[in-house]
Amino acid sequence: MRHFLRISLLAMGLNLLGSSLPTIAQENRTGQSPTASAQAMLPLCQAGVNSTTSNPGGERCMGILSTLVFVSRVLPDNLKFCQPTGTTPRDMVEAIGAFIVANPEAAMQDFRLIALAAMRNRWPCQE
Repeated sequence: MRHFLRISLLAMGLNLLGSSLPTIAQENRTGQSPTASAQAMLPLCQAGVNSTTSNPGGERCMGILSTLVFVSRVLPDNLKFCQPTGTTPRDMVEAIGAFIVANPEAAMQDFRLIALAAMRNRWPCQE
């Protein structure tokens, strides 16, 4: 039963992560830069954590980050991250920005994957 619950939670989280794929495909067909890249999403995330007004890009970023935090619990050990209690969205965005600076090739990769790698890099789980 517990295994089924983990699989269900992982599937639900991955479904939420992938919910923006039709929008991304549409943007790519219209010639606009893909908002799924880390390079495109990071400024939206920074604006989201630095603004008190509604920001669709920032809200999308916060949704991605909260989903990653949620599914991290059920990911395989080599993908999990264990952020300390009190970690803020700003801390997560800063971790992603630092990861991209340290790994410039990551800028054009899928934001969701880079965010996961950045948080795993910043907050590995102690085993």
